[in-house]
Amino acid sequence: MRSRGPSVDVYGARTSRHAGVGAEHIEHDDGHALEKRAEGIAWAILNGAQDGVMEILTQQWPAAADGRAAEPGAKVQDGELRMWFGDERAPIIVLQPIPIAELFEGAA
Repeated sequence: MRSRGPSVDVYGARTSRHAGVGAEHIEHDDGHALEKRAEGIAWAILNGAQDGVMEILTQQWPAAADGRAAEPGAKVQDGELRMWFGDERAPIIVLQPIPIAELFEGAA
């Protein structure tokens, strides 16, 4: 995966897939609280990245115990954006938290 500006793309050995441009929406005030916007944007990027990875691999990714793709999740908690795949209580993949203040520097 690689990000350039607000765009996120997934790369394979011989192909690539566009995962999303949700990050550009951070600066757009849609009337929702910053935390809710961050959660929605993060979920959309994770979902798009997951779709790209599954298209490249031609299989479910990451696979849950039942063989289906584990759903992405995102939540702001204790001033950090937390992201994962799978059940929040027992995720399959956990990404490093991002301090929410870093996401919105200059956007608020």
